[in-house]
Amino acid sequence: MADAYSFAYIALAAIGIIVLNQGAKFITDNAVAVSRNFGISRFVVGMLIVSTLAAMPEVLVSIIALKEGAEQIALGNGLASSVVTIAFVIGLTAIIVPLKVTREIIMRDAVFLMTVTIVASVLLLDGQLAFLEGIALMILFVPYTMNLLLAERSSNKKEVEESIEDAKIQLQLMGNIFGKKIEIRAGPHWLLFGILWTVMGAEFVVRSIMKMTNDFSLDPWLVGITIAALGTTLPDIAASYHAARRGFGDLALGEGIGANIVTVLLTLGLMGIIKPMSFDISRILPLIIVLNLST
Repeated sequence: MADAYSFAYIALAAIGIIVLNQGAKFITDNAVAVSRNFGISRFVVGMLIVSTLAAMPEVLVSIIALKEGAEQIALGNGLASSVVTIAFVIGLTAIIVPLKVTREIIMRDAVFLMTVTIVASVLLLDGQLAFLEGIALMILFVPYTMNLLLAERSSNKKEVEESIEDAKIQLQLMGNIFGKKIEIRAGPHWLLFGILWTVMGAEFVVRSIMKMTNDFSLDPWLVGITIAALGTTLPDIAASYHAARRGFGDLALGEGIGANIVTVLLTLGLMGIIKPMSFDISRILPLIIVLNLST
């Protein structure tokens, strides 16, 4: 039964989403500076950071929900957030500005996204996400990383410099939530602060939506594929909007595809490793079909 405390949790969920997004902003603000300080290849690190940080809210919310026993919310968010990313991040960008799809995006990112989506879907068709299946999805992250390494090695100096600049712009756009100015702060301590802030925001979101689910007798699966998925993809949606408005439609496209790759591999992979689960395949099959068609 809903009471005053239930509505307070709705407000807490909104605060959690804001904190989650602000934590992602702190992380992205510092990513370039930290990679430079450690002398790591900015091209590879930049591309990995762009994809991984864009997917961090989705990954954290699903993992925390899983550990709290809300398997349906965790799985619903993990799958639906990819659909929302494609529909809003890529779709919104295409509406605002025409997209230039290069051969590099198709061969390096789009084909890999289709592959991991199909593999993940096949693994889920038996109605369970087992430990070994989680391991298999995590292992697929290695070829994606190797692909970036090979892309850097095969590119000339000018192309690498352009890719570095693109990655930096992407990171800035990811942090530019709701029109806030980006100020890159040097130092791992700021990066750590952003990570902790993001984790705290994810905790707020999960605990709030679990409370709302119980008090308002909501279906956990529907909550996962709607409230959780939309809330965790807000940074991507905001970033794509600002990217398109500033004429960086191709960067928003690359960020959206990369974020989906990481979301599918890391979210489902970690879920299978941390807490293998069984579920009703008839419930998630429509979403799996939509995910594959949209991809």
